[in-house]
Amino acid sequence: AAALADSLSVDRVVVPRPGGVLSAFGLLAADESYDAVRTVGVALDTADPATLETVYDGLVADVLSDASEPDAARVERGADCRYAGQSFELTVPVDDEFDARAVADRFHDAHERTHGYAMDESIEVVNLRATATIAGSEPTIRHEGAGDAAVGTRKAHFPGTGTEPRAATVYDRDRLETGASIAGPAVLEQAESTTVVPPAWDGEILADGTLIMTRTEEDEQ
Repeated sequence: AAALADSLSVDRVVVPRPGGVLSAFGLLAADESYDAVRTVGVALDTADPATLETVYDGLVADVLSDASEPDAARVERGADCRYAGQSFELTVPVDDEFDARAVADRFHDAHERTHGYAMDESIEVVNLRATATIAGSEPTIRHEGAGDAAVGTRKAHFPGTGTEPRAATVYDRDRLETGASIAGPAVLEQAESTTVVPPAWDGEILADGTLIMTRTEEDEQ
């Protein structure tokens, strides 16, 4: 991470404690969400609202049947629209009762925001969508470093610091206490990842175990 930051002239890097399993952590933190979509392919100005509402009823029933707690789910409806003759769509929200004028206004606005212009052309409704969402509870990361985190040293080569290897202090990251400072070069070991603090960088451990790496003015050999 620090090497990439160097190439971008970035002076500060944030390394979350679960950085090595961030995708899995994201799944734990994410909302529970279910989607359903059905193609209708109708012109907006001639579409029958009652027919579209029947389609929406089926879509909403589908997503709620998948939800773990249907009564706790927030349901949102949408429509994929495009100007006649286009080969791409934009999704706009749809109210609890289908209102063609509201859908048209939202599509014109969305098209102008996305593409810089709107058109006085017929609008096609390609797909109808429904999404059921149940808000998740963000996992709490507890960090209780026990101290005595240094476990030894390791010889390592760092780009731009000459041909000779440097002695890098090796730490057990889980044992680093809140507020602990790490002077590079250093290696922080975890079960699922390894973080390198190069020469000319320092690190600090925050209360949740996050590592903040900051570039220093110079590399002290």
